[in-house]
Amino acid sequence: MGTMFRQWVMAWAAGRKWGRLAPALAASSLLFPVPAMAADLPSRPVRFVVSFTPGAGPDIVARALADVLGRKWPQAPIVENRLGADGAIATEQVARAPADGSTLLLATMGNIALLPVTNERLGYDAATAFRGVSFVSDNPFVLMLPSGSGIRSFGELLALSKTRDLTFGSAGTLGPLIGALLTRRTGARLTNVPYKGTQPATVDLMGGRIDMVIADLSTALATSRQGRAALLAISSDARSPLAPDVPTLIESGVRDFDYSTWYAVVAPRATPTDVVARLNADIVEALAHPDVVRQLYTLGMVARSSTPQALDELMAREMERWARIVRN
Repeated sequence: MGTMFRQWVMAWAAGRKWGRLAPALAASSLLFPVPAMAADLPSRPVRFVVSFTPGAGPDIVARALADVLGRKWPQAPIVENRLGADGAIATEQVARAPADGSTLLLATMGNIALLPVTNERLGYDAATAFRGVSFVSDNPFVLMLPSGSGIRSFGELLALSKTRDLTFGSAGTLGPLIGALLTRRTGARLTNVPYKGTQPATVDLMGGRIDMVIADLSTALATSRQGRAALLAISSDARSPLAPDVPTLIESGVRDFDYSTWYAVVAPRATPTDVVARLNADIVEALAHPDVVRQLYTLGMVARSSTPQALDELMAREMERWARIVRN
């Protein structure tokens, strides 16, 4: 299983232990007072670098933050989409940028925790390249079945998988990883069918050509809200407030199955503490703004900020966690 797991592990997942690390939204700015020398930040345009295409989830999140921050800062932040190498190009650009608060990465868990263990040719040391500014949101995965499948629980799905192989559609490398983890942890007979996007996978699901789709919650919610599919179980450690009727896989009998991708704002490691504190205070305020809360909600996400220190701890833990998973 180790070799196959390494092939599948080029992309995703994060432990959702955040509640033990992050304080309440407003606490971030209280714990990190803003020194006078940072009071005029930003004095130049700030760039949010994103490793996804325009219109993708991280891009929409970055633009929502930039819009609200632009009402507070002298100059609105610029969102820059840098694609390629599974996010390595954008991530390296920020790692090598001037550490003055003018270049930030709208990072995903994949950028921070998986690139170091799936790309041996990175031009930087991910463990020392960044410092956290603020957490933004997490995004768990769900098992999506046709609404008329008759399967009402993961236990029923697991029992069916013992009688025949089940196929699941997924886009990129995130969904396949969840499928690999489920196979590894439960013995379910699941075969991945790769797609270039969740939409064509959903079309084949509706047409009966695959048994289910494994997709992030923000993508799957739109389909389920239209009544075209049912969400069977979610990969986080707690039910999502956006889909409160969907049980977790832990509730469904899969012990400690707690994996979510997440978004966060990070800066080059040498960025001064006072600059990070000012950025944190403004981003925490932006994440609480109704426009940002609403925009993330439409994506199927809940805005959730943190202190820089809490994000640093999360990133270190996630890098260690996924390096261990890949090695095993």
